[in-house]
Amino acid sequence: MSTYNNLLLLCLDYTTLLFLLGFIGLLLNKRNLLLMLLSLELTFLSSALNFFFSSYLLNYSNGIIYGIFVILVVVADTAIGLSLVIVTYRSSKLAAINGLISMRG
Repeated sequence: MSTYNNLLLLCLDYTTLLFLLGFIGLLLNKRNLLLMLLSLELTFLSSALNFFFSSYLLNYSNGIIYGIFVILVVVADTAIGLSLVIVTYRSSKLAAINGLISMRG
């Protein structure tokens, strides 16, 4: 039982590190929209991996279902975010947040 606890702690450390890298990326990138999107994806991926690792090591299958739902939300978020990046790049030739301010619909 001790090896499962150590493995679970190692996996939780890994996902915490990924979450912190994504969060720091969100805090430090205020201009580049693509890097902000990648950082947001990294935070969501770390939470999905946390669900997967915990459900696998604790033999609880609902965590896998929650992780799949998180990944589905991330895919939808990525599609919307990349479409916004493409529209801002076409209008202002920059992938920056300032291009989103000028868009009005």
